[in-house]
Amino acid sequence: MQIRPINPERDFPAVVKLHNCYEKEPITVEQFSQYFHLDVPGRTNRRRVAVDEQGKVCGYSLCINETWHADGFYYVWLCVAGKWQKQGVGELLYQDVEAFGAANGASLLTSEIREDFSSALRFAEQHGFHIERHLYESTLDLEQFDPAPFQAVLHQVEAQGVRFVSLADLGDTQEARRKLYQVNYTTALDTPGYDGDWMPFDEFEQRICGADWYRPQGQLGALLGDQWVGMSAVNLNPETHGAYNLMTGVLREYRGRGIAQALKLKIIDYAKNNGAKYIRTHNNSKNAPMLAINRKLGYRPEPGVYEVRKGCTSQI
Repeated sequence: MQIRPINPERDFPAVVKLHNCYEKEPITVEQFSQYFHLDVPGRTNRRRVAVDEQGKVCGYSLCINETWHADGFYYVWLCVAGKWQKQGVGELLYQDVEAFGAANGASLLTSEIREDFSSALRFAEQHGFHIERHLYESTLDLEQFDPAPFQAVLHQVEAQGVRFVSLADLGDTQEARRKLYQVNYTTALDTPGYDGDWMPFDEFEQRICGADWYRPQGQLGALLGDQWVGMSAVNLNPETHGAYNLMTGVLREYRGRGIAQALKLKIIDYAKNNGAKYIRTHNNSKNAPMLAINRKLGYRPEPGVYEVRKGCTSQI
């Protein structure tokens, strides 16, 4: 068994296959390559693969400090192919990740583990991680969804003078992107239970607007006059005929008016009209208002995600 740097030419298909065994929304080799080659000054990251004697990839690890992360904050993620589990591969990958973090001043390691992957959670707890928060997952069956009972909500919101526009409606200009970004940034940091930061605008343009899945039609704003008061964004996945609601947020002073529910209805309509059979989302367990909206719309609870953390020293 050998741990070595990931080789883009040889390893990407195997790593993506591994990744898609653990994530419900699969990614493509092209999407993984785009993220891997993202050129962001100040980003510190390490990616390694575990290979067997024949050079076949049997595990993958990531340890990264994004530009908006606090100093010493590192996100880690690792996975091991099924037949190689419980044979020490995960241990080798984790030791490599931990050593890299320590050498780069890591004071906090964090990761995400699917709620229904009990063995992964045990592995994390055995290595000193604890559950910090719970992200609930829910799915809406768009083939069964009936929007008729919710039309009154849309009418009530529009009667307040709120109008809904996509970035496509506004020409997908940088000015429009900045306005949507600002609402996204403000509401992301104001989400109950969230204690981090979020990417700067330049990275938003690069990561989100520059992604191959990006469609300006799926980036929706709620405007009151010229003021952006809310937003919602969706990612379509043609391979699974699915959609993922990335974020829905309303500025604090405009909450309680039905705007968030109306935004979700607009996003649901967009996804359904573009071939999606379901829409999936995650919400912090402390975000009671958004969870209530999802239940009202008929979202079905699914096993979610645990965010786990571990404090550490920066010495090896």
